[in-house]
Amino acid sequence: MMSQLLTQARRIMETINPSFYPASRAAAVAENYINYKLGGPNRLYEQQKVTSASKQSIVGVGNKYYLEFVVKDALNEQPAMNCTAEVLYYTDKQQNAPNVTYTLQAEPQNYTAAKDKEFYKRIKTRCEPLVAEDIPDKFGNIAPDMEPILHLALAACGFVKWQNSTEETFYRMAVINSVKQLIRDDAALEFHYRMLIHEMVSQEMVPWLIEILWDPSEGLRVKNQQRLPKINPDENSSRHT
Repeated sequence: MMSQLLTQARRIMETINPSFYPASRAAAVAENYINYKLGGPNRLYEQQKVTSASKQSIVGVGNKYYLEFVVKDALNEQPAMNCTAEVLYYTDKQQNAPNVTYTLQAEPQNYTAAKDKEFYKRIKTRCEPLVAEDIPDKFGNIAPDMEPILHLALAACGFVKWQNSTEETFYRMAVINSVKQLIRDDAALEFHYRMLIHEMVSQEMVPWLIEILWDPSEGLRVKNQQRLPKINPDENSSRHT
């Protein structure tokens, strides 16, 4: 029986136009996953172009996308890299998140180490915990010292977008409503973000609470993520990143 299912699964494969939404959505999930794994206060990756895409319908499991695309560090002058990724959306809606695997053309070097340590020292030695709102502001402005705070939030949003994505969603932009630093006795920095994440299919700005830990040695860890009740969309309709 299992061999019959595997044979049937192999047959249900179709090539899809890489510029069409199904390919873009799946590539966005892979991009979000990559940013959660590799992103931080001074490094974020963005997908440049999907060059190849196909979909396999696996009976009783879900739809699996095979993708080839280019990614580039949006914050640093580094060469673009080819990436191959597989994104499996489960038929069972009880599954927490799509399964994502990826391979980059080359393993990224830790070229942001000095800037990461500088940011860490600045925040760790503050006299008062960091508290801020509206990043960027309604005019799209970001204070230079808040840029790493935003980048770290966007990397954490990669986790939230990946965890909550389905074939019917397309999460993209995000902004910070508020951020609060919590003082800890250990090495980690802890931030609690209230974010707005744009879901392009519904055109909703979805509010989320994201609690994270970060330090240069351990990287990013998401402690908690919680979808919050909707707010008045008119309050944030002009904000974006």
